[in-house]
Amino acid sequence: MKQNKIRARWAPGDILSLLFPQRCPFCDRPLPFRARLRAPATPEGADDPWIHPRCRPSDILLREPLCMKCGRSLGEAGGAFCPDCRDKTFHFRQNRGVWQYAEPARGAVTRFKYHGRQQYAVYFARAWLAANRGFLDLIRPDVLIPVPIHRPRLRARGYNQAALLAYELEKLTGIPCREDLVVRTKHTGAQKDLGPAERLRNMENAFRLRRPPDGITRVLLVDDIYTTGSTLEALSRLLTAAGVPEIYAATLCIAGDDLRE
Repeated sequence: MKQNKIRARWAPGDILSLLFPQRCPFCDRPLPFRARLRAPATPEGADDPWIHPRCRPSDILLREPLCMKCGRSLGEAGGAFCPDCRDKTFHFRQNRGVWQYAEPARGAVTRFKYHGRQQYAVYFARAWLAANRGFLDLIRPDVLIPVPIHRPRLRARGYNQAALLAYELEKLTGIPCREDLVVRTKHTGAQKDLGPAERLRNMENAFRLRRPPDGITRVLLVDDIYTTGSTLEALSRLLTAAGVPEIYAATLCIAGDDLRE
């Protein structure tokens, strides 16, 4: 069955960028027009044509050691897991992100998610891959599955930001994005004011399979923000019950303790 793929609509150097220039995700100012910036993911510390030089958010990068479950920086605390993950059992094996959920990444993701900045997906995918190439090479997923949003919300917003990110990762890695496997059947509303247990209850029966994941043994779920893991856990439970043995996750930002309570 042919998928209806929704992708970021332009890249720097495309003719549309003369009218709608690519913007730096962190300050939202237009980037200079350049000829066909089909650049690979840019290693940390290198000049990056996808953002303004002064906007590199190096102080909020997630750095080793990382929690072996959620991917949060452990700092000097050490150990294998953060306090939040030590007390939980998840059906996904690991999540990996790029930044702490703090400014300027927080504002960038908000604009990407709610204010039509679909073009940010081009840079976000490259940033995630630059930070996590070793992780991706290690797990070697069969498919990418973006976390779906409920149909009324998709109509209102016009796009699913997780799907845009997943399709950009597909372009960079060749790993197929399978937006056709899972659908969201429940409008869960905003979860920012709910605690971890309430978030998980709110996500019960929020997803269903559209078709069985035949032949798929390793999945990488794709989303924008990791807070308590309740969304990834609900989707992982569904896929585990359908016979997928290994589930991992990719997110842009991981929230700190102040947003996990």
